[in-house]
Amino acid sequence: MSVLVFSDAQTTATAAATLVAAQIIQKPGTVLGLDGTKSLQPVYKSLKAMTANGLLNWRKATLVQLTELVRDDGSQPIRGHMDEALYGGLSLGEGQLLIPYGAPGKWAECCRRFENDILDRGGMDMLLTTVRPDGSLLFNGTQEDMAPITHVEMWEGEKTITAGLSTLMAARQLVVVMTGAEMAEAAREAIQGTVSTRVPASLLQLHGSAVFLLDEAAAALLV
Repeated sequence: MSVLVFSDAQTTATAAATLVAAQIIQKPGTVLGLDGTKSLQPVYKSLKAMTANGLLNWRKATLVQLTELVRDDGSQPIRGHMDEALYGGLSLGEGQLLIPYGAPGKWAECCRRFENDILDRGGMDMLLTTVRPDGSLLFNGTQEDMAPITHVEMWEGEKTITAGLSTLMAARQLVVVMTGAEMAEAAREAIQGTVSTRVPASLLQLHGSAVFLLDEAAAALLV
């Protein structure tokens, strides 16, 4: 695990985008896990700009969207946000985007298929994510008993489908972005706190290739 601290949120986002870009350049066929949390939008904006400037080619990459909201009407709100934030600028072909979604009512089958699709592609090479202020990851809440792989989870009154902690930890490299003063306590718990499922982000300490990128505000409580 390593921790990098930058002066402000934009510089942190640019640094995270640079790490992702280096991975794509080094391995064009990268399998890249992506957190759809809106706080990562500055990172995606930087990647989209690099692509528009001809610096990145995503033709061989596979993007793994790690969450989606469960809607009986078949809509995919997080996919819609990510289309605007990133996907729409990458000219992705068929099969390049994996999303944990399927026919309404068949969520167990959907979860299994999503996990198998990742494995069929050799697993995730890199995963870009953030931590919520309460220390949770994706839609994996702060409870003692949690599902390790992709599963359906209630989150703030909504049904969601989310990659589990084992799915995240199986990625070969983790890039974790945390910015803003409201993230300071979560950053301390994630990086220097006791490892516990009550603070899911603390489990990232156990990953051998996790890189935390923080701005000074988020790093204020680190010692």
